[in-house]
Amino acid sequence: MSNTLITSVRSVFTDDLLSKFSVLLNEPQSITQKAVQAAIPIVLTEVLRQAGSPEGATKIWNLSKQAAGNDFFGQIHELGVRSGNLVTGNVLLKKGSDFAGSLLAARKEMVIKEISRYSGASAASASFIAGVVSFAALDSIGRQITAGSMDAKGLALWLDTQRESIMLAIPQGLEVKSPLGIRHYPREKAVRTRRNTLLTVALGVIVLFVAVFLIFIRPNKHADLASVANPADTVATAPTPVRTVQDTVRSETFRVTLPNGKILDVYQGGTEDRLVTFLGDRNAKLHKKGGDWFNFTKIDFASNSASLLLESEVQLKNIVAILAAFPKAKIKIGGYSDNTGDSTRNVQLSQERADNIYAKLIDLDTKRSQLKGARGYGPKYPVGDNGTAIGRNMNRRMSIDVVAK
Repeated sequence: MSNTLITSVRSVFTDDLLSKFSVLLNEPQSITQKAVQAAIPIVLTEVLRQAGSPEGATKIWNLSKQAAGNDFFGQIHELGVRSGNLVTGNVLLKKGSDFAGSLLAARKEMVIKEISRYSGASAASASFIAGVVSFAALDSIGRQITAGSMDAKGLALWLDTQRESIMLAIPQGLEVKSPLGIRHYPREKAVRTRRNTLLTVALGVIVLFVAVFLIFIRPNKHADLASVANPADTVATAPTPVRTVQDTVRSETFRVTLPNGKILDVYQGGTEDRLVTFLGDRNAKLHKKGGDWFNFTKIDFASNSASLLLESEVQLKNIVAILAAFPKAKIKIGGYSDNTGDSTRNVQLSQERADNIYAKLIDLDTKRSQLKGARGYGPKYPVGDNGTAIGRNMNRRMSIDVVAK
């Protein structure tokens, strides 16, 4: 699990907690989850924006210290589960509203409207979610401040290292800039300027190379035609590595059309890409003994927990769509761990995680007839060397086994 701010905040909102919120707010859990999924990157983007100035960094430092001292998890624990129990006088509601107001200020109502629009939650539910996410985010930052003994300047430097993971967490269709009243994401202009500077330097080097060639090499009348052509070819192909990088970036994601006409945006070589290729290939035979296993590439859990993180839903929804497009397909879920720690606990946790994926697929309307169970294998069947960090990471995986196609 990556130790990032976005992961830390997301891990707070377990399936159990989201279920609790859904009862309290009288909202379907899918809508509550989507509201949280929207609120987290909006709130953290505002944190990044403010931390870009000394005054803003000091404000975030103070708010975070206050949040960390207000017992967020204790307030969560005190929430009742009876529908309609969430009232104005609730401590968590009040504290969340206060922290959201202090952090978002005049933009609070616009943020609430966007969370409501994106998720389909009521304005009251979106307001509660904005508050509790603000409280959770500031609490997480406050604990980081304490752990790292950071002052406001150190906090700003640390938050800057979190920028990319936060930007990548913004779901498609969510407006972040408009409700926050910004034209660019934090440091976006600076990044563009730096890229432009690097491009200018690169072009300057190429121009200098050409000039040297024209001055010192071309006048040499004794050079044969082949040797004269080579430098020119080198200059002409100099930009090739840049084009290769761009092509690689573009090819990371692409659209795949399923047999029923549904279109998915998937990663090249990812779970969905390989699964669709296998199911669509009539010549690809099932391996009855060893199974046909496909590792999930975008599934994540809270640390040492079976609670799925919000970003996992994208890939699970894609799997649901793929199964719907291949109605003869049947799969089972497998969970694995490395060999560190207690083996019995590893098996138990891998089983719980496999069960949660199975349950989530059912919740997302997968036909039960296409799901043939879930099994936690713990440290059995390693695919990497448990003696290395890379190998252990490879062994901590969740997989799909195609048992019929």
